[in-house]
Amino acid sequence: MHKVIVIGTGGIGKRHLRGLAETGRVELTLVEPDDGRRSEAETRFRPAASHATLREADLSSHDLAIICTPAHLHVELMAECASAGVSFLVEKPLAVSMDGIDDVIERVRRAGILARVGYIRRIAPEIQALRRQIGADKIGDVKLVYANASQEFPKYRPDYRTTYYSRPDMGGGAILDAASHTFDLLIWMMGRPVTVGAMYDRLALEGSETEDTCLVTIRFESGAMANVTINQFQKPNVSSMEFIGTLGNLVVDHSVVRFADDDSGDSKEVRDFMDGLVPMAAHQARFTLQANAMLDALEGKPDFLATVDDARTNLSVALAAKRSWRERRFIDLTD
Repeated sequence: MHKVIVIGTGGIGKRHLRGLAETGRVELTLVEPDDGRRSEAETRFRPAASHATLREADLSSHDLAIICTPAHLHVELMAECASAGVSFLVEKPLAVSMDGIDDVIERVRRAGILARVGYIRRIAPEIQALRRQIGADKIGDVKLVYANASQEFPKYRPDYRTTYYSRPDMGGGAILDAASHTFDLLIWMMGRPVTVGAMYDRLALEGSETEDTCLVTIRFESGAMANVTINQFQKPNVSSMEFIGTLGNLVVDHSVVRFADDDSGDSKEVRDFMDGLVPMAAHQARFTLQANAMLDALEGKPDFLATVDDARTNLSVALAAKRSWRERRFIDLTD
């Protein structure tokens, strides 16, 4: 059994706790300053230990930490894990600025610990299938990507006004919070981004200090380009990415992957990776898959979870997107 400490038991913390518990491979400790949330988590997950602060817990006695706090606290907590020699998975985004990022990544390297970031879409079978097909040159050289991840966010998080989401200093908003999932998949599949341009605004969601809409354009070192569209107020729930290559197109639409290589308007291949599954149950199951992947990595097995270097690149794209609109110009990431 691996001793795992979960720091933060809000919405995402509960998903991690459930995913970890369902592996049957862990002994849980939780840290939560809010008495009500801590009591609820204790009742539901029956941890071996529970604390109001990290100082009360013996961090170094654990094999793994799962950091589920708001993003402005991530750098400090990653540094504490490095000092204690404890491997960790930190929720996204990596941070809210580049301050202290390079230093903490170097501390992680020196400590020789495993460090991953919770970009959970990598674990989805449809995304893994898509990446394999791209890697096998099924559509030739990928030149262009269109991505749209938009939904009625208040339907899923009616409390958004009182959470980190409404605060840019805590990592909320369409760019740092929502779009960073898409940035991660693009970095994983397309390689190094070199130029970023963007527009963004709060168009509809009241009571938030962050943007609810963004249009981000990215150019990669290969010369390929991507366009990322996010809004968090539209009624239909859209999650699609279209990869356009020299030999054909691959589209992932929620859990469905389609391939086409002619102008008939029909797909030659279609597969729904969630056929027969309940969407919300399947989404929660990904946290168990992610937990097992992280535990396997602790045991020395290969993994494909996002690294802190991947997440650093992701954060640089997000911050460049914000800077691009403020300064009304494209941002060169190679400067």
